[in-house]
Parts: sequence; C-alpha cells; structure tokens
Amino acid sequence: MDATKKPDVSLAGLLDLVEISSIASIKGTVGGILSLISDPAASSFDLIRLIELDPPLTAKILRVANSSYYAIAQTISDIHQALIWIGFDTLREIILTQKMSELYRGGIPVSGYSRLQLWRHSLAVALLAKTIYRREFGEKGNNAYAAGLMHDIGVIVEDQLLHQDFIRLVQSLEETPQSLSDGEASLFGYDHGLVGKGLAENWNFPAELIDGIGFHHNPEGAREEHRLFVKAIFISDYLMFEQGYGYVAMPLPDREILQQYVRDLGLQWYALRAIVELVREELEKIERKGYLIA
Repeated sequence: MDATKKPDVSLAGLLDLVEISSIASIKGTVGGILSLISDPAASSFDLIRLIELDPPLTAKILRVANSSYYAIAQTISDIHQALIWIGFDTLREIILTQKMSELYRGGIPVSGYSRLQLWRHSLAVALLAKTIYRREFGEKGNNAYAAGLMHDIGVIVEDQLLHQDFIRLVQSLEETPQSLSDGEASLFGYDHGLVGKGLAENWNFPAELIDGIGFHHNPEGAREEHRLFVKAIFISDYLMFEQGYGYVAMPLPDREILQQYVRDLGLQWYALRAIVELVREELEKIERKGYLIA
C-alpha cells in the first residue's frame, strides 16, 4: 500500500473526533483522578465521590483489590475497606489504570503491533517512571506514573480513529525502518505526541502531564520547569523499549541522548539497572497472574 498517501484529517479535526468517540467516555474519571493527584488537600471523601459517579468502576476496583496480587488477608466488600487496606495512593493508581485500560481492548495484531502490546508498554513505562521517582528522588511519583501510563495515548487515538492509515504506517515501518514519530509526521502531518498533547490540553490535564505526554520524545521542547520530569519519561520509555516492552518495529534514538538525560537527572547506571530489574519482575508478576488488562 502507498504509505505516502496522506489522510485528510487535520490535528484539530482528529481532536474533534475524539470528543464524539468512545475515547471520551474515560474523560470524567481520568480528569478527576488527575485533579486528585495534583491536589495535596484531596481527601478519601473526594476519591469515593469520584468512584460513585462511575458505578461499573466499583466492581472492577473490588475485583482487583481482592485479587491474589495484593494478598489481602480478608475479603474487601466496599470502597471504604479498599481505602483502608490498600491505601489512598494505590487506589488512585488502580482507578487510573482501570479506566485507561478500557481504550486498549480489541484490535487485531498487525506486523508486531497490537493494542495489548501498546498497553503493556504504557504500563511498563508508568511503573519504571514511578519507581525512579520513589527510589532515586524520594517522591511518590504519582504524576510520573500517570504520565507514563498516558504518554502514548496519541497512538491509541490514531489506531482507533485513523485505523486503516495507522495500520498502513505500522506495516511500512517493517519495510522502511524509522521512528514512529517520523512516520506519523510524514503521513499525518503530526505525531502521537502532538495528538496526546492536544487531547491533554482539551481535557484540562495538569501542565506537567501535558508536557510529559506531548514531549516525551523531545524533552527539550517542554517548558523549562518540566524538562527534568519529561526526561524521566523519555528515559523510562527508552529503557522499556530496550527491554522488550515495545509495540512497533522501530529504531531507538541515539543512545547518547539517553545517557545525557540520565546525567541531567543525576542518576547512576547501576541504580537504574537495579530499578529496571525490579520493574521487570513486577511486570512478570502482573502478566503471570493475568492482570495486564482489566
């Protein structure tokens, strides 16, 4: 197929399509969770009220909370108990992960790409980014987890709303190796970072997340106050692709860029290698127990 034939959908037009698609069904819950993550005064009452606005979500949360993954000694029968036994931060992560996973169901694997592989990659990047923040910077890493989980949301938008053209692009990457972003720019006139950035702005995400999503392939383009944060997402994205948690056939950026960003964040390679191994073990546990997709 001709991979150079451009679809007649502008970035603005694609973002308009998002708002009338099934993708928009997660907007309220995801936006609410991100507001709670960024609000230091947020309470368990705020979280419970958010959950109550999405009744099907309650059953999903309880199923996950009662799974062997969390090894809770007693049955959790309501959200209040889940808050007590699992904790506020973990419950927020579960909610965000459950809602985001809804976008990645279905689809047929093509040329090594699948929505499941994309979701697997997104979860891997989220876990690595959060763990870097917790172990190296002594922070909770809630925004890092959220940015990692959503950094490639523009890809799933293209897959769902520009499906035939997107699959044509994925197939072309096997024949003509290049970065996904370069292929998107040639075919669409924009890449998944710009799509994700536009969606994040339209949905009123916090500024740090907007930059984390929009510039995860180009941290120097982010606002100065967010560049180190975005570099952490770049590092996590790069390392998980390198570890086999990718979703398309494409070459990685020059490794010197990765090394420079590692230096910029003051990270040590021995510590990073140990963190990557911890995350790999965590991901293997998640996949072994069948919790990759909700």
